[in-house]
Amino acid sequence: MKKFIARLLSACLIAGLFFTCSTKLYAAETRNPYEHLGSANADMIGDHTTFSNRDHVWMYIYDGSYLGYKNVDFGDGAVSVTICASTYKTSPSALDVKLDSRDSEPIGRIDFDTKGSSNFVENTLELDESITGIHDVYFTFPASVPKKYIQVDYWYATKAPEPEPTNDITLEYTVNNWGSGYNVDFNVVNNTDEDMVGWALKILKSDCPIDSSWSVNIKEDGDYYVITPLDWNSIVPANGSIAFGINGSGELAETIEYVFEEPVAVEEGELGLDYSIQKWDSGYNVNFTLTNNSNQQLNGWTLKLKKSEVTIDSSWSVKVNEDGDYYVLTPENWNAIIGVGGNTTFGFQGSGEIGDVIEYVFQ
Repeated sequence: MKKFIARLLSACLIAGLFFTCSTKLYAAETRNPYEHLGSANADMIGDHTTFSNRDHVWMYIYDGSYLGYKNVDFGDGAVSVTICASTYKTSPSALDVKLDSRDSEPIGRIDFDTKGSSNFVENTLELDESITGIHDVYFTFPASVPKKYIQVDYWYATKAPEPEPTNDITLEYTVNNWGSGYNVDFNVVNNTDEDMVGWALKILKSDCPIDSSWSVNIKEDGDYYVITPLDWNSIVPANGSIAFGINGSGELAETIEYVFEEPVAVEEGELGLDYSIQKWDSGYNVNFTLTNNSNQQLNGWTLKLKKSEVTIDSSWSVKVNEDGDYYVLTPENWNAIIGVGGNTTFGFQGSGEIGDVIEYVFQ
């Protein structure tokens, strides 16, 4: 009995080792349906027959046979399936397209109205719902087809067309001519889901001479006018717009050439920062005034303060984040834009002690 038990345990151990070794998994190869798939790509399921000549190979499907393709990866979605086939000497035929099982409900049917032609012709099924992910694909004869005979050269799927990219910012305008002059009403449109801070528009002087304007700043740069917003309309709200206009003399064409540009950054040396400190026993306030001393609009700014010099407990008119050894101060939407010679004020309250001088860095 002891020998029998020992032999039984040994057999179980060997079987366990064999089972462990035989359970290794392999990733299944997938097929790309957006390339032509023919007999060389088919899993030979079903009893279709493969024929060939000097030109190519095709598949002959008859009554009771079908084509099957394993692990077809449709990715984000196919909107149609196309088969290139010939009915040869038989009457017009059809194939059902099925997913994952030969017995599943068809997702659609492809009719071949070739009336017995020996020519291979592409016919397409437009899908009601797109196919996504990995599926097995089957082509079978519908029960209603009386004569079941067809030759298939290849098939493929088609993706939905990529949507046209939407510009983040667009310009709409209306030209009003009255003989001796004109005005143009503009709308800067923000096509994104976030507020847009600052913009700049360049228009050729020769295309559109400007005598006066409203709701914008205008300066000249060589052959161009450079148009930028005022402080109060410098933020274009998400999916919104801001309006402005110009007047000119003469007559203007209905189409104006323009270019949107990123506003030019103001150099650090052209920014002035003044501050005052009010101290008490357990804390302090610091009030800042940031001034744009340049000849161009300031579109956004960043101020860094060392944590070793200040402790920020609360703030006003500014956003405060941390980055390593620094506090990073950035503007609110409403005070991100500072016009030429303009300024904005902000500040914070801190705890503990503070010196009389604060080191800072603009970025």
